[in-house]
Amino acid sequence: MRQLNIIQIISSPWWTGAAEPALLLTAGLGKRGHNMQFVCVGGDVLEERADDSGYPRAEGVDPTRSLNPSRVWKSVGALTALINKTNPDIVHAHLTADHWLGLASIRRSKRKPRLVRTVHHPRSAKPGIVNKYLLARATDAVIGVNNYIGGILKNRLQVPPSRIHMVRGGVDIERFRPASIESRVNGRDILESPDKAVLIGIVSRLAPDRGYMTLLDAFGALAPRAPQVRLVIIGKGEYLPTIKERVAELGLNGRVLFPGYIEKELPDVLSALDVFTLMAPGSEGTSRALLEAMAMGLSCAVTSHNGLDEVVRDGVTAYVVPPDNPGALAAAFQTLIADKGKRIRFGRAGRQRVERQFHNGYRAEMVENIYAHVLDIAPSPKDMRQ
Repeated sequence: MRQLNIIQIISSPWWTGAAEPALLLTAGLGKRGHNMQFVCVGGDVLEERADDSGYPRAEGVDPTRSLNPSRVWKSVGALTALINKTNPDIVHAHLTADHWLGLASIRRSKRKPRLVRTVHHPRSAKPGIVNKYLLARATDAVIGVNNYIGGILKNRLQVPPSRIHMVRGGVDIERFRPASIESRVNGRDILESPDKAVLIGIVSRLAPDRGYMTLLDAFGALAPRAPQVRLVIIGKGEYLPTIKERVAELGLNGRVLFPGYIEKELPDVLSALDVFTLMAPGSEGTSRALLEAMAMGLSCAVTSHNGLDEVVRDGVTAYVVPPDNPGALAAAFQTLIADKGKRIRFGRAGRQRVERQFHNGYRAEMVENIYAHVLDIAPSPKDMRQ
């Protein structure tokens, strides 16, 4: 594989959503020997992370999601200049605004790089004339992060199958690894949780579409039968007052812990858990929180919502239950908290699955193969459906 010149574009200024996968992909491809330009919004958290990663923000280009014509054309002009200067083989967009920016800049430039898009979330692939043109006609390759999104691209947007590829999420398997006794103790101290308590935890934004009412109803059904169990809700968001109100209605005050948003100490906090759960993927679409929990060796109970069931193996690494079914979720929790041996087996199998298919290096290799395919220098990559 020859060295490629690659521009990655992400117009989110934050570290959440598609931004983290975009930067980790940039770093992974850089480690594989490619020349990388990382285009992101300046002056916020993502720029700081880019600097820390060794792949700093490309100067002079400020991708905008604004509809203000002057700001849009300023971004197009700056990216066009970068394309002319660096002569990239690939321009890779991660959000819809980035996609339009990349397309307009390529058409104005003297160079003709290939345009690749990753669709991180189903809402970015809503059926319609605009998306059908952008994804099905104006792009050389479209990457979905799960089969659910791949089905939308193929069946509802009529993207040619030859242009659809699937690359699931990746996780840092060195940072997230099975817990030591020290990290578990530290995590329990952070959560101020008793040593003998059994902890079920979730890491997710506190938002209406993340399945919290189902989770609370399931825990409410479980709690009277399992007084030693606590639910840990890790995250922040506008839905917190509603969640706390429901906790009070169910008589669960004191049984549900709210440690807030945790980043630096997240591996230690995860190591304090006994069971991990997730109701819906995050905005990045790759179920990163679930992958991190699996990398930590945690047993899991998840719903089948929007591709979560593609990440795990039902009955091997996790229990998968239908969405909006508190009874089924409560039963899965009950089985796992009652059987420590099963929790250990699920956790080991989950770690092995992540090591095989979901680490960042493997993800970078798969995307590299897609680039080679659209540049006609390698055969189409193997599908990651297993």
